[in-house]
Amino acid sequence: MFPRLSVLARDVSEVAFGEKAMFSPILKRWHPLAAGVAVATLHVCYGHELKQYVKSVTELTPDTVQTLMAADKLEKDLVHIAVEDSVDSDDGGKSVIREMCPYEAEAVIINLVKSWIKNRVDTLEECVDRNLQEEVCCSQSNQSKKGT
Repeated sequence: MFPRLSVLARDVSEVAFGEKAMFSPILKRWHPLAAGVAVATLHVCYGHELKQYVKSVTELTPDTVQTLMAADKLEKDLVHIAVEDSVDSDDGGKSVIREMCPYEAEAVIINLVKSWIKNRVDTLEECVDRNLQEEVCCSQSNQSKKGT
């Protein structure tokens, strides 16, 4: 089963490409960046859901990675549509792209990996310390037995 936000990302991408094909050519009569505005709006809406999800994530899981990778792909699709739609505009679509705050999915994954590694190193350090203490205790116990 796919994580809900992964499915939502795929669906939003389909909506964006459908909007670009069906509605933007007509709406372009009234607004030169119709597809760009549409995908920027979709980007913000999905971004809101993604931000709530990221706040709740505490560890790296396959579902988390899948969700963040789907969000990254969606963002690339939406930016591509916006850029393609605004090729002929005065600013090349920079104004629309600036409105699209990055999801930074890769950075979230990197931070989760760092946290996972730190937790594993801490756990390993605790195990090593415990084993060293046991070894010292056993060594002292053996020496006291020999002394008697």
